[in-house]
Amino acid sequence: MKSKIVHITLGFILSLSVISYGYAASNKPVELAADTIEYDSVKGVMVAQGNVRMVQENAVMTGTNAEYNSKTKEAHIYGGVQVVQEDATLLAEEVNSYDNNHIVAIGNPILTKGSSRLDGPKIDYYADKQYAIVTGWARLKTEDTILTANQIESFFSEDRAVAQGDVHIVSDTRKLDAVADQAVYYGSKEQQGKTVLTGNARAVQDGNVLTGNTLTLYLDNKVIDVQGRSKLVITPQ
Repeated sequence: MKSKIVHITLGFILSLSVISYGYAASNKPVELAADTIEYDSVKGVMVAQGNVRMVQENAVMTGTNAEYNSKTKEAHIYGGVQVVQEDATLLAEEVNSYDNNHIVAIGNPILTKGSSRLDGPKIDYYADKQYAIVTGWARLKTEDTILTANQIESFFSEDRAVAQGDVHIVSDTRKLDAVADQAVYYGSKEQQGKTVLTGNARAVQDGNVLTGNTLTLYLDNKVIDVQGRSKLVITPQ
């Protein structure tokens, strides 16, 4: 069964790599400025205080204070942290980096890119795997769609994102309300740019209700393909 209902994308989640990969994986030099900078060459510990500003190529990170241990490769910057690279911005109270690979943003982290916004209590990113996860709860807002879930994972190299637990998609523009246990977004051309809703999947638009074990939302032609036993309730207009 196919039903012309919706155009939804989770692709914005993939923009997280624009910010975090630049800092975690790049070997380019980093310029550091602050009101005071102290460095203990024996312990390999650097402490910067007041108006901290770090610049690496076209990425800029600012905060109140920062600490870095060159031996453990652990970094901590806190106090109104802001990371900007091109049209992507990450805001958080604290950003921690481990082994120049694992980045953790906590304290109301908000990632914006263009007109889209992703937020949750914590954002973890692993540069070597090009993988990010937002846990606790996660919310993605675009120009006309809001997606919430208990967890959102992004696999950048695969152009794939997974939202799990109490998935809820709302679009006032398209008069759409959809829920499921899980949503998987495939952005690659081979996968036709689709979102697959599984587990108690239900989509409502203009009073019409479509339910099924699996609902596949194709982004290009704006149709839904239903797998397994399904039910369509049409409300006369």
